[in-house]
Amino acid sequence: MLIFIIALLVLVLLAEKWFLDKALDGVEFDYGPSVLLAAPNEKFDIITSLINPRLKFIPFLKVEGSIPASLTLHNHPLEVANKYTSEFKFSYTTFMTPRSGRQRNLEASISKRGRYLFTHAYLSGGDFLGLNADRHSYGVFNEIVVYPKEIDTVNVNEVVGGFLGDISVRRFIIEDPVLTAGFREYSGREPMKAISWTQSARMGQIMVKNHDFTMEPAVTVILNVESDYIEEEKETIIETCYSITHTVCKNLEERRIQYDFYTNATTQGVFGNWSYIPEGLGRKHFFTIMEGLGRASYNIREPFAATIKRLGPGGARSLIIISPTMNEDITAFLPKENAGRVLIIKAEEILS
Repeated sequence: MLIFIIALLVLVLLAEKWFLDKALDGVEFDYGPSVLLAAPNEKFDIITSLINPRLKFIPFLKVEGSIPASLTLHNHPLEVANKYTSEFKFSYTTFMTPRSGRQRNLEASISKRGRYLFTHAYLSGGDFLGLNADRHSYGVFNEIVVYPKEIDTVNVNEVVGGFLGDISVRRFIIEDPVLTAGFREYSGREPMKAISWTQSARMGQIMVKNHDFTMEPAVTVILNVESDYIEEEKETIIETCYSITHTVCKNLEERRIQYDFYTNATTQGVFGNWSYIPEGLGRKHFFTIMEGLGRASYNIREPFAATIKRLGPGGARSLIIISPTMNEDITAFLPKENAGRVLIIKAEEILS
């Protein structure tokens, strides 16, 4: 009996050494959010993926992943990873059979706008008794961007809605000088430039161009984040600008009004040239702007006067300017063609 117990103990120790020796070699691991872009408090999954390509059984495996402090995990406990940086982590244990994969989804959400990174994790495993483990560090680089919430002030929707309503009506009361639908007899009230001399010669009487009333309304949205506010107040005022921009763009989408976008805000991460988004409409266009708003910082790439100067000729476009405040001198840089068709929304007035 004693010999049997000794033999069993030796087998256990040998098995433990075998499992522990290079237990995690070849194990592939990744983790990150299930989506790149999310709304505040929108639920998404943190997906952890494990692959064991070898013929080795891993009876014990512990997964630890760091997460941003602003993230909330639902139905899963959080642990403090670093009390000095307010960093949190999640962890769980599992096992891996030979040549197998394992995935686990953890439901999460983030309430605050911004860009959040998932950068490192640890795997511990190998000891089939769970007493000792080989620990490996895994560097990853995944991110999620949370775009700003809409402004919850009724006045903004009313003002924007009224302005956009005027733009929509204007298309039916202003003739488009480019699109000619036909010709009609001269009544004596039309300007000389409306006369078509070619058609007049052909018809033997004075004929004028009959313009179409199908001019598509178009808007330029301009977001300014330059302000003289002190650092303690700047975050609140600029966050309000981002929320107003979300509301304005959503109104334009709902009314099917084409719009382009200018800003002097800088963004975090590689995101191309977000200082200008060409005219467009639809889901892709809208969420391109939303992603930029989520990545945007509180710093400027250029003075607001320089942003205004980047505008091309106004033409038939209307302007919607969102700004912390507004220096009256800035309006002098606006294209003269836009006189009377400019809506300025000041964040400081919304907050007052």
